[in-house]
Amino acid sequence: MHNAAARLELCEVILSLIERKRTESGDESLGENIERVVLDTHFHELEGEILQNPGALEPWLIRRRRGEA
Repeated sequence: MHNAAARLELCEVILSLIERKRTESGDESLGENIERVVLDTHFHELEGEILQNPGALEPWLIRRRRGEA
């Protein structure tokens, strides 16, 4: 999961920028869709990496059927 740290750092930068723009504009919904895509993409990629190499997490993993989300 060496790329996970880099992706997490990038997500943090993007989300911080969105939050700053929200504060500057006073619009709480500004960047809402981008924020959702960033978070969903990050968690989806992280989930894939964990499922490929679960390591110590394996006993707690529950696999979802396709179509469930």
